[in-house]
Amino acid sequence: MADERERYNSQVGEAKGLAIGEHNIIYNYFYSHPPAIANEEVTATETDNLRCPYRGLLHFLPDNAEDFFGRDDSIETLYQATQTRNFIPLLGASGSGKSSVVFAGLVPKLEAKGSWKFTYFRPGVIRKDNKQDIPDPFYALATALVPLYVPDADETEQLKQGRQLAESLRSGEILLSDVITRIQRHYPGDRLLLIADQFEELYTVCTDAKVRHRFLDILIDNIYTPSSDSPLVLVLTMRADFLGNALSYASFAQVLKDDMKLGAMNHTQLRDIIEKPAQKLGVTFELGLVETILDDVEDEPGNLPLLEFALTELWKRRKGQKITHQAYQEIGKVQGALTRHADRILSKLSPEETKAAQRIFLKLVNPGEGMGDTRRQVTQAEIGVSNWNFVKKLADDHLVVTSQNTNDQETVEVVHEALIRHWSQLREWIDESREAIRAARKIEAEAKEWENKGRNNGYLLQDRRLRDAKELMQSDHPEVELSEFVKEFVKDSQKKQYIDTFKRVPIQLIA
Repeated sequence: MADERERYNSQVGEAKGLAIGEHNIIYNYFYSHPPAIANEEVTATETDNLRCPYRGLLHFLPDNAEDFFGRDDSIETLYQATQTRNFIPLLGASGSGKSSVVFAGLVPKLEAKGSWKFTYFRPGVIRKDNKQDIPDPFYALATALVPLYVPDADETEQLKQGRQLAESLRSGEILLSDVITRIQRHYPGDRLLLIADQFEELYTVCTDAKVRHRFLDILIDNIYTPSSDSPLVLVLTMRADFLGNALSYASFAQVLKDDMKLGAMNHTQLRDIIEKPAQKLGVTFELGLVETILDDVEDEPGNLPLLEFALTELWKRRKGQKITHQAYQEIGKVQGALTRHADRILSKLSPEETKAAQRIFLKLVNPGEGMGDTRRQVTQAEIGVSNWNFVKKLADDHLVVTSQNTNDQETVEVVHEALIRHWSQLREWIDESREAIRAARKIEAEAKEWENKGRNNGYLLQDRRLRDAKELMQSDHPEVELSEFVKEFVKDSQKKQYIDTFKRVPIQLIA
């Protein structure tokens, strides 16, 4: 089992599965552990080998379960739901800890009970098609199921099977229920937990409503049942501010009537988050410091990432086995720790690097319309290969997370949406370019639809939309620079409009 753990629990990069317990893994789980932030202010001694029990802006994983506190009631409620239901939506504010509750709470509890298999996907997975990046929830689902659907296939064959299964599910040639039945035949004594994390990506990344509705229909028609003995249980996590989007589709609204809400933590739970991980390692807080931190944590679930980040920074500044009031003041307290860190990194950049950082961060944001801004995962191709070394620098500084998607493409995203909400410099960049970003996203979506339709001329831009696209290309918003593919789409639209205009001009015959 030691070899298996080493294979699956790599410290940086892609993992095809995450080892849990002694006999199981979560298949298709992609994650990375960014390196520690280099900081000249850290006062912990070089010889101190105590691991940090806090997760910063990363959610807790099954192998962090021993450090995960404060959500015992929610974990038990989720566990009981898996015994009687097979479609369990878990809703909560951004930063409320939904993913941690599932991965570090529910999964280890089920693993301890035995007779479960696990797999995972995010619906915003990007599929490569004819050199274009296509959001494809069917491909995300298929690649999560394939390791269990064809367990004896090697990795290359599983990639091929993933594409084929995605297309078969999309077309209806193969039913999801049949896939589940086949998995059950491979593992006759086990039930399957399918985790759909960050389900709001179905709305922020997948812009095609028909694809979205088709995908939801497949999930609901093939999984949702009042039966308590289903071989598969789906747990999906979604930001609560996307509930309105979800309720706009009647069949999904019906399922969401039985959703679970993850609310704010009370002071007892927050105290456990702060004290218990340190206590297990023999580290204590100075008298009164925990109370000071609790007073500074506002009563809203979205502040949990800020608290975890502050605790991570405090851990690096502890003096021996003690975390001090002085260190807490130095990091800027709970609200200031993250933004102070981001500002410190930005202040060390040259003017050219600062502009590069601005362009990269704005590509990683979806500006909200009637709701909060959200993070966006993009590929190396979209960022630009020439910019990737700088992306890695931002990852080393713990501002972004790089990984690989199921197409083995390098990807990057903001480390947590707390950075989008609370870093004033990023907020300023977004507000300055909000309309330009929205316009760019819309043109990108139209270009992808044109590509998906075989570059049919009927999907090219015309009239007002074409004028808007040309203005954006010529605008003073280099931070939302369009990709070469989108520029090609706009140029082809211009050519078509020119030809159509020329055809409408009457030819004057000279006698």
